[in-house]
Amino acid sequence: MKNHIKQILRTPMQSVFIIVLVMIVTVMLTVGGNLWVASDRLSKTYDRDFTTIGTVTQKPDTVQDNPRWDAEKKDYRIYKENRYNRYVTPEDLKFSEVKYLVEPEKRVYWGSYVPEYLLTVDTKYDVSRSGFVAEFSPMEDCVPDESVKVSVTKVLGSDKTMEGSVLWFCDHYNREPMELKADRSYIAWIGERPWRHGKRWEQAESSYLEQLEYYAQPVDLTLYEPEGTKIEDAAAIQSIYEVSEGFYDTEIGKRFLELEDMAIYIFDTQPVVGTNSTDLIMPFYEGNAWVYEGRYPTAEEYAEGSAVCLAPRTFVENNELTVGDKVTTRLYFTDARRGPQVLPGFNFSLLGPEGELLKPFEEKDYTIVGLYDHKPLVEGIGYDELIVPLNSVQNQTANIVDYGAMADENTSFQIENGTIADFMEVSAKYDTDNLIFTFYDRGYSALMEGIENLRNMSITLLVMGVIAAIVLSLQISHIYITKRKRQLSIERMMGMTRKRCRHISMAGILVLLILGTVPGMVAGMILADEISMSDRGQKTGAQVDEKSPEMTTAGQEVDEGRQDITEQTEGYDSRQIDGTSEEFSRKYSNLELAVEMDDIDLSMQTQGSMAVSGIMGGLIILLGMGLSDVKIRKVLREEPLYLLEDSVAGI
Repeated sequence: MKNHIKQILRTPMQSVFIIVLVMIVTVMLTVGGNLWVASDRLSKTYDRDFTTIGTVTQKPDTVQDNPRWDAEKKDYRIYKENRYNRYVTPEDLKFSEVKYLVEPEKRVYWGSYVPEYLLTVDTKYDVSRSGFVAEFSPMEDCVPDESVKVSVTKVLGSDKTMEGSVLWFCDHYNREPMELKADRSYIAWIGERPWRHGKRWEQAESSYLEQLEYYAQPVDLTLYEPEGTKIEDAAAIQSIYEVSEGFYDTEIGKRFLELEDMAIYIFDTQPVVGTNSTDLIMPFYEGNAWVYEGRYPTAEEYAEGSAVCLAPRTFVENNELTVGDKVTTRLYFTDARRGPQVLPGFNFSLLGPEGELLKPFEEKDYTIVGLYDHKPLVEGIGYDELIVPLNSVQNQTANIVDYGAMADENTSFQIENGTIADFMEVSAKYDTDNLIFTFYDRGYSALMEGIENLRNMSITLLVMGVIAAIVLSLQISHIYITKRKRQLSIERMMGMTRKRCRHISMAGILVLLILGTVPGMVAGMILADEISMSDRGQKTGAQVDEKSPEMTTAGQEVDEGRQDITEQTEGYDSRQIDGTSEEFSRKYSNLELAVEMDDIDLSMQTQGSMAVSGIMGGLIILLGMGLSDVKIRKVLREEPLYLLEDSVAGI
């Protein structure tokens, strides 16, 4: 049998040529098969580990001038204010054709009055900075249209820090301030500003410590209906009132009494934010905030409105709390304009419809399931901010003290990966010309383009490889069977059986195929690894700007009115689409973060599979052996003499 195999391999150059061809075809199929498997693995990994969210900003319908008197200029300052004919709501964004993983939400934040807890602002700021209610008398008869000196005779409320102080005071934003008499007492809600002005100030040669100017601010209501309509204040509010006998029995006097503790409420107010997914809060999505102990609320807890929460590091450390402890909330106002601010302060009053101080409308105990931390002064996270399931708050629109339109920081949703274009196509059918959608997919779109490239490459190689394998198998059967009819006829006439002739010929062909497929499989696996790892390195490599190591996420911003795509990022892959620069960052992908923490090894997703390579090599062997076997069976069914005659005739 060895001699017969040697005879099949008796033409070294021809055999080497066939082996090289087998190797090339094996490489094509092995690379194609491994790239297909790698693209499928990566696609499933990216689908599992990437999240696509969108944010919404409502464009104003018009911009209106809002004049405000400035006592220093002796004229009005013009401030531009956005105006909206109607506020878009999350319900308006629930397009029937879009499948939301998390439906659109416009997040508000609630103020929780919790004097029993030590809050961050308690240790950082003076009460006077947030304003205070006080009785005062001027040092001389005057009209406070410039900075004048007044003596604070009484501070309403529990904090008496400013009582007995002599201040520079001005009714700064009132065009026609009332005349003040030195022998009378007045009351105002007093704020502070860093600018003084007027002849009295210039002539006084005051010290640096006296450079602040205090001003009267109105004590009007700032309440809104759930749809955004402001509730009118029935009282005609002034900035300064004279305190006469019986003043505190009047409606305005009672309002000042209600205000007496409002100035320090901020120091006992904890912001509470409700959401349906932590990923919808940009600092968490971008990796600027994270849970360092415990866990995130589950999807079921969000959906059911369970009484669970995430609590910030500083808050739990100040109050010696940990995972499993309960936190009490007493919600007493709703801010529907913006999220909690890093620095404390109210842009609204805390007075109710009757001029009374707002009272808590919902009290609940939440179990801490996770402790979170964030980068210092990160936008979108306030001091001591408690994060709870949105549905856990029953009365979400009670005591609205400020109202605004949808904005990137408060309105977001989650859609399926890779459906941004579909979403925009659907939204274009609706009245969304006044909306700007910004999408964040952590680079999923760019990554999937790379996956599609791998998949297309693998399909091309597989198709070409299969065609080449068929042609090569036919060529092998022709060279080593058809052209060997004479040799086969002689062997048959010498008494060799059909079965033995077939086995010997097939054994020689098998040796040829093995000599080509084994090195082809090895080379194909190595080449597939290089291609897939090179592509992954280009698409997912985290890049950091050496000048700015802070990492920022890219977003695709789509303005329905402009129909363009813009990006902002540091460290990105960039390409041009219709002349517009499009940039993507993968720095905050769950996948890339997991790689950095050694939770997963992406190289395992792209490594060549021995099983796949074996299947591709086996396919070539089976195809070659199968076609050769069919051919030799057909040849051997003929009589040896006829075979000899055919071979001689062929010669």
